[in-house]
Amino acid sequence: MTGPVYEDWIAWSQLFTDDAVYFDHHYGRFRGPSEIQMFLETTMMYGRHCYTALEWYNIDGDRIVWKGINRADHPDPAQPPFEFPSLQIIHYAGDGKWSSEEDWWILAEMTRYAKGYWKACQAIDPDFPQQLSRRHWGDVEWARPEDGHQARPSWFGREDEIPVIRRIDDMTFGERV
Repeated sequence: MTGPVYEDWIAWSQLFTDDAVYFDHHYGRFRGPSEIQMFLETTMMYGRHCYTALEWYNIDGDRIVWKGINRADHPDPAQPPFEFPSLQIIHYAGDGKWSSEEDWWILAEMTRYAKGYWKACQAIDPDFPQQLSRRHWGDVEWARPEDGHQARPSWFGREDEIPVIRRIDDMTFGERV
């Protein structure tokens, strides 16, 4: 709930150990809570329209594997959302902390999703991404916010403090793979 649902990327990053490694197959490796926070807030701020609904999860010892559906609501509420899947692998380190996270998604699927979303917004409501619409949380009841929840990600209101990352070359932190 802390990260993917309530979008509190500061609190989520603080749930990682000091030596944790966060690996995103596209963006690279990020080490420790500070770098993980920077990665999450910069990419999530740029993708402000995107939220992640939990599709399924599996817990095996200290490893949790879960499939998320990255969604962007269609500016026409009668239309289905735009979406692409991702797979996360998280390792529990004990004492309420994570030692690692791996995120896997397919660039071509994300690109198709983004192009469709932006085309619909331009045709219907170019300001729609600013609304932070989150209408389709899926079927896992405990993994969605309460009715009436208004999205306010941890970067909200701090946009001037956070570097704008539109592409990998804009990142001055982390390790490219």
